[in-house]
Amino acid sequence: MRYYTKEYYTLMMSLGAADLYEPVIDKDYTDEEIEELYQKALDRYIEEERASYDEPPELDFDEADDPEYVEMLKAEFEEYENREPFDEEEAAEEFRETYEDNLREPDEDLPEWVVEAVDKRILAMYFMPEKIYRKLAEEDAANEEKFEALDGRADEAYEEMRGDIPDDYEELMDTLDELESCDVIGAKIDSDEIELQIEGWDDEGEEVLYTLRFDEVEVLENDGVEVKSWTDEDGDLMSDCEFLFAEMYFEGERPEIHMLFDNNGLKYLTFMISDAYAYRTANE
Repeated sequence: MRYYTKEYYTLMMSLGAADLYEPVIDKDYTDEEIEELYQKALDRYIEEERASYDEPPELDFDEADDPEYVEMLKAEFEEYENREPFDEEEAAEEFRETYEDNLREPDEDLPEWVVEAVDKRILAMYFMPEKIYRKLAEEDAANEEKFEALDGRADEAYEEMRGDIPDDYEELMDTLDELESCDVIGAKIDSDEIELQIEGWDDEGEEVLYTLRFDEVEVLENDGVEVKSWTDEDGDLMSDCEFLFAEMYFEGERPEIHMLFDNNGLKYLTFMISDAYAYRTANE
């Protein structure tokens, strides 16, 4: 990758790291005070969930003359009027599970110095001591300015790259663009053949499994992309690999494709393809 690099993605994901957190007084908190913070955060979460639950369906005035939309809206209002009472205990359990998840795995977008400096119990409730919060907010502002400059150069380079792509590769690049930030369900990466299965969506918003196949390839760089996928308890496909960005270049005898994945860490996959390449998409 030349522009949408690991550094680019890491910087992008670090933006707004302080936004989810609320500053609290700088002090060494006792266990009892941690409990008080927990109750404060829990009470706020329950009230926010109650307000969301009690929010009536929203009317789209642009669709008000559509009979099908009106019928759908009537059904939504009927369901709303007959909804069960808000379950406060369920909301409290959701908050507890999120808190425990955050204790096990602190926010990966927080800088390491923040995680090391703050009691993990406080961070797990989306609180942060005020001095740490202010320092992080200042770092956020500097990172945003740096990213805007980097992103501007990347966008210009991307447009230049797209302008160099021959017509018969345009559809492939369009597909790669559409699949950004989608889960990779399977990957076969051999010395002369690459096949990627990526779960995306079609124009109607239905899930589609795209299969991209490249024959007669020459792998130039592979940081160890290795996909594991499984079906969860709800029957949904899950994966430990996300496709992030792709670039395509036509400077040598054969086209080069550069790809970046989040696969237990950020990993590059770069390869040349022959003129006799193939890719396909399929609903599954």
